Amino acid sequence: MALLAGLDFDARPTVFGNKAVVTGTITNATTASGHIAFADMLASIDAFVINGVGASPLAQPTNSIDGTDVYLASLTTGSGGDYQFMAIGNRS
Repeated sequence: MALLAGLDFDARPTVFGNKAVVTGTITNATTASGHIAFADMLASIDAFVINGVGASPLAQPTNSIDGTDVYLASLTTGSGGDYQFMAIGNRS
């Protein structure tokens, strides 16, 4: 799966001990599936949460974690395909 376009990470990750919380947004998803690479920020991922945002409810996309990559499917694409996400894991 390709790396998702329209992806923005919050420039201020939260760190506590050996853990980090990374948040961000996907704006106007261009494809129904793809992945997010966290290797620059996290050594491993313990949990990942994604929610649709906006005026219209969005179906929950499916996700799976493989090392420091999160693979997403069933994203709503185009205008209105906006999501917020959070990953928690061991910091790099």
